[in-house]
Amino acid sequence: MNISTAPSFLWEISGENGGAEKVNRLSPNAEKNRFRIVFGILLVLLVILFLFSFSVGRFRIPIKELIDILLSPILNTAPYWEDTLQRVIFDVRLPRIVLAILAGGALSLSGVSYQTLFKNPMASPDLLGVSSGAGFGAALAMLFAGTWWQIQSSAFTFGILAVGLAFLVGNKFRSSSMTTLILAGIAVSGMFNALLSIVKIKADTDSVLPSITFWLMGSLGRASKDDVYFLLIPVALSLVILYLFRHSINALAAGDESARTLGVNVQLTKIVVIVCATFMTVSTVSVCGIIGWIGVIIPHVSRMLVGASFPKCAAVTVNGVVTIDIGGGNIITSTITMNAIRELGLQEGKEAYAIIKATTVMVGTD
Repeated sequence: MNISTAPSFLWEISGENGGAEKVNRLSPNAEKNRFRIVFGILLVLLVILFLFSFSVGRFRIPIKELIDILLSPILNTAPYWEDTLQRVIFDVRLPRIVLAILAGGALSLSGVSYQTLFKNPMASPDLLGVSSGAGFGAALAMLFAGTWWQIQSSAFTFGILAVGLAFLVGNKFRSSSMTTLILAGIAVSGMFNALLSIVKIKADTDSVLPSITFWLMGSLGRASKDDVYFLLIPVALSLVILYLFRHSINALAAGDESARTLGVNVQLTKIVVIVCATFMTVSTVSVCGIIGWIGVIIPHVSRMLVGASFPKCAAVTVNGVVTIDIGGGNIITSTITMNAIRELGLQEGKEAYAIIKATTVMVGTD
């Protein structure tokens, strides 16, 4: 039997009578056409927002100059623009926007994979403690005055370690239940949050503690080409692997027994999902810091647009239309925040921190 015909997992919405409300299903052709239309619209919006994000910031760049600068390495266009504009586009804005696409796409894809695997609409990419472990690793490196590369490496290492501990704790009870693994992840997350609190207490309040706090808030402000390359590799590899297992993951949504009857290697598929989602999440967190709610909300938005089929949801989330919007919002936020601080005459301290904290929460970088 073709695995692609496996029924998709539909979230049951409890009605007033305690039962599950009936879900209206479209015909296969109607669902396919709807997916194509939605995907096409999102792709067009992605391109528009991608170009629009370049025009936001202190340096205003006309659209014609922007396109000519972006295409200049390919078309060998003779430069008629200032050299500063070219550096701003290729060294500052392009890495930041591409990193926003990769980070948001990775977290969204991890979220939809976890929600399908655990059959839990509230599952998020940091469910197994990866964000808490990465946060502790980054804070620990900052405490010992590590370089930016050492901070990222420490965050990556402790993020992987946290998930590994969750697996060890889950296997200690000799249970194959996903609930046991989730509980183990919650316990490991709590442990690393406690260790993070200890690091904050030991950190210097004038220099180290503010750095830890701003890293934990999450930001794309320090995006560079090296960060893009670092994140591109695990995201691309995980994307390819999840694509190859897309029908098996879709079959898991109907339950383990149903998936087995369709010829799915359930244990292997679960391991693939967890490993890929973990690598995407820990890579994102180690580069961008902790970014909240994207991995939970975006999969639900995708389901509202194209239905509960995992391949379709994954395609919509990776499309990145919401991701680039968040990337643009982060650029706008940075500009508004700095202008507000200058206009209000605020010094670096609690007032400035409050403004930055509020704006980052609004655009989803905290």
